[in-house]
Amino acid sequence: MLARILPIARVTFLEALRQRFFGFLLVLALALTLASLPLKAIDFGNQELKFLADLGFGVMLLLGSVLAVVLPAQLLYAELDNRTALTLLAKPVGRAEFLLGKFLGAWAVLAVFAVAVAALLGAILALREPEVAARAARLDLAPPELSFPGLAAHALLQVARLGVVAALTLMIGALARTFLYTVVVGAMAVLAGQLVWIAQEALRRPDHGAVAKGALWVSTHLFPNLQAFNLGEALVLAPGTVEAGTVPWLLLSGATYLLLFLLLGWLAFRRREI
Repeated sequence: MLARILPIARVTFLEALRQRFFGFLLVLALALTLASLPLKAIDFGNQELKFLADLGFGVMLLLGSVLAVVLPAQLLYAELDNRTALTLLAKPVGRAEFLLGKFLGAWAVLAVFAVAVAALLGAILALREPEVAARAARLDLAPPELSFPGLAAHALLQVARLGVVAALTLMIGALARTFLYTVVVGAMAVLAGQLVWIAQEALRRPDHGAVAKGALWVSTHLFPNLQAFNLGEALVLAPGTVEAGTVPWLLLSGATYLLLFLLLGWLAFRRREI
């Protein structure tokens, strides 16, 4: 099976790297992250590193989500619309292998995006940390904390989050008939995943009845809590505030949703007429 999946993933990865959309978003993300450097002229006080980190995390979240929705759908429908999927599936390649190869190729590109932005952000933070620490010492303030292992952990969480979004998009693409419908529904699903924490907070309120709590429980588990993966500020600037086991638990949760979406996508794709 791997002998059939890996070539599809490799071709998908190379094809995705050549996509203008990927190149545009990667350059835009790096440019926006670099654009924080000229802002050092503004006196942020002891909060400069927090501002730089939040800007980088926001770029990774927003543009990464856009890429994770559009790119897998684009790669899937390129194969379907050009009828090249028929050529692949006419050979001894199963639909599960085809879908998994497409996912792995797209996920590898998303990982490149997340790691590139995180590496640039780490370089910027390392460049500015000595000056910010010296300024804090002159003002008798506590020096800012900065954890590069925390930044690496956040990058890993973002790779997992983007993988969940890509698997969700492929599941929708396996059910949908058009690229535009897949992108629109995928974007709405990602938005729901970012806001599901509100429903989870409501579950903790004691004034809800059993029916309301049941409906809320279903709604909160239908979509993954994507907001939970955004621990960048805590991991990088206040690593002591993150409970032990949080990152492994989030990675396990992401892997569970990822496998579930891929399974549902395969069940839908195996009955689809191509």
